[in-house]
Amino acid sequence: MLDSDDRCKNVEVKVVTGYIWRYAKTQNASLFFRGIRTWSSDGPEERHLQILNSWGPLLLGPVWPIKTIFLEGHPEYRDVSSTVVREICAEIKSRREKGESVTIDAVELSKLIPDHVLEKIVIVYQ
Repeated sequence: MLDSDDRCKNVEVKVVTGYIWRYAKTQNASLFFRGIRTWSSDGPEERHLQILNSWGPLLLGPVWPIKTIFLEGHPEYRDVSSTVVREICAEIKSRREKGESVTIDAVELSKLIPDHVLEKIVIVYQ
């Protein structure tokens, strides 16, 4: 994980509903950056999303699509997925509802998600 001094100062986590390209257009975005584990594990699904994010603006916008740049993750994180994160968040929620400690689960999650967005991710996945 990055130390707080090393993280990007101009990166924000936003959770939006609807078409991501519509939200991006409201923010005057010129590029999509999408993180993938590997092309073999995420490639087909990511290409499908890229097609949707390309044709959607043209057909529904009508606006020009935003270019997508794919970033392959560091090999040590290849087993990390949104499913893994959701499962940990569900366990945190379950423990909170029972009044139990969530320390172990929070520590596990903090290995996968930067501390400054961890609570936002837990809230979103609950």
